[in-house]
Amino acid sequence: MKQTNYRTLLSTAIAVLAAPFAIQAPRAAAQRAAYVIHISVDGLRSDAITALGPANLPNFYRLRTQGAFTDNARADYDYTVTLPDHTTQLTGRGVNGPEGHNWTANGDPAPGETLASNKGSYLAGVFDVAHDNGLRTGEYASKSKFSLFATSWNDANGAPDTTGPDNGRNKIDVYVNTSDTASLVNTLVADMTAQPFNYVFLHLLDPDSVGHSSGWNITPGSDYSNAIKTMDSRLGAIFDLIDTNLRLTGRTAIILTADHGGSGYDHSDPTLPADFTVPFYVWGPGVMPAADLYVLSATTRVNPGTDRPAYSDPVQPIRNGEAANVALQLLGLGPVPGSTIDQAQDLALTIPAPADFHLTLTGADAVLKFTTSSNVLYDVQYRDNLSSGSWSNVATNLAGTGGMQTNNDTGAATLSRRFYRLRLHF
Repeated sequence: MKQTNYRTLLSTAIAVLAAPFAIQAPRAAAQRAAYVIHISVDGLRSDAITALGPANLPNFYRLRTQGAFTDNARADYDYTVTLPDHTTQLTGRGVNGPEGHNWTANGDPAPGETLASNKGSYLAGVFDVAHDNGLRTGEYASKSKFSLFATSWNDANGAPDTTGPDNGRNKIDVYVNTSDTASLVNTLVADMTAQPFNYVFLHLLDPDSVGHSSGWNITPGSDYSNAIKTMDSRLGAIFDLIDTNLRLTGRTAIILTADHGGSGYDHSDPTLPADFTVPFYVWGPGVMPAADLYVLSATTRVNPGTDRPAYSDPVQPIRNGEAANVALQLLGLGPVPGSTIDQAQDLALTIPAPADFHLTLTGADAVLKFTTSSNVLYDVQYRDNLSSGSWSNVATNLAGTGGMQTNNDTGAATLSRRFYRLRLHF
């Protein structure tokens, strides 16, 4: 079973044994991102990533090895086309129904047409919450139809800001549109370097364009697979930005997903697994590395296999529509008003820290107690000197149950000092 360190706990869940007393280690502090880059790769099939592998896609795999991910997320239940599904990503709503955003068209909107004029009432999105809380926002889109969002949330059509100071009605500070994704990413990098966006949405069209012209052929060497490799280089430019900018390093999160997959030369059948299966990757501060999002959220999400769960199912799969509220969660903000996908913001991105970690001395033994989470394995480790030596195990692979775990370190109470830590894994 693969082990993954939960790094926050390694530094905080340490008890020191020096005399007969009880000690409680502090809870791991929640880590928040100051900046979130939400990337949607249009027409990206998850199995294209796994078919090409880490040698061809080092940056996609960096998201997987350093972040939490799934290759089995779902697009909207009824629509697997670009503009409806991206509206879902930005509003946290499905397409159809009274609670849906109801945008079904997939072409350029008519002049002045907005999400609100189509719905008949205002539709808030991730930009609203970020902007109204005083954060800087941006939209960098590679299809002209994405003007829908810039128009819907501009200074004429955006809702009044009733949260704290009035930041105006324009919810998107910067809007850039070009079909040249190399230029688009370069512009974003330059703008983020000059004045970072707290939330920015980046849309990359290349795999969708190639899929329509040459087919969604995931065989390495195909035009479609080569387009995915190009997207990896675009992602590399984003990583270079984060890695080389001290303001962004360690403070920036990435959410990467897709609006739909594709098969043959099309993607419009929402009942086809190749069309509705998409990746959902989250990377950044406070996100557990190399973690399966379905395992982390075992009590709130269900891995659908190859099925297509409806929005009415009691336990939902992970959906691309989670992007809006996950972004806000990472920023420490509440959900999009009116959203229905991840409205509770309960998609887990890491294993929760134990609520407490007690050390008591009983006779010659040290007794360690801590709360556990279901489906998580715990290693209790000790060290007598933090400056030298290595960690040794008191106990390993302790199965979490949601209750309290108790372990004895025999004879430890006779020592002058000892340090303890927990390692959490699956």
